[in-house]
Amino acid sequence: MPDTADKEYTPSTLHDRYQIDLGEAKRLINSFGSNRLELDRLLGSRDRPLPQPGEANSAAA
Repeated sequence: MPDTADKEYTPSTLHDRYQIDLGEAKRLINSFGSNRLELDRLLGSRDRPLPQPGEANSAAA
């Protein structure tokens, strides 16, 4: 049976991985659950830069 410890974040491990405040890590886990895959998806898309005026928007094509 697989160990679930490697599939879930604790506030401490989330804080360490993404360099966010411990309180923010707790809030995210309370809001979205501790599933590692879901939180990685959420936080991976979080800090993407917004397109600058004049740049081509590939999503609009």
